[in-house]
Amino acid sequence: MSLSLRKAALVICLGLAVTGCSASVSVTKDDPAITKESLQSGISDVLQQKVGQRPDSVECPGPITAKAGQTARCVLSAGNVRYGLTATVNSYADGKANYGVSVDSKPMP
Repeated sequence: MSLSLRKAALVICLGLAVTGCSASVSVTKDDPAITKESLQSGISDVLQQKVGQRPDSVECPGPITAKAGQTARCVLSAGNVRYGLTATVNSYADGKANYGVSVDSKPMP
């Protein structure tokens, strides 16, 4: 199996939902936010922990408010395959946000 197919298979075997991600939060205008870079890095870290391999990249459109229920749609790349994913803030306390990641079941066209 090629490396890109193996990476895609690992993402699918992930169970498509990961919880317990955490990120440091920056504060701007009294609104705590998870920076774009922290979110992308945190998603990659968790996928590596859960499936043993980092995706080639994770791209998110921007920061996300560190408030329970806030979501961001991102795209992960594994080889030549891209998957959509949703990151959802579960909680925020003491400068740390805890969020979950749900990877789409089918790759993007």
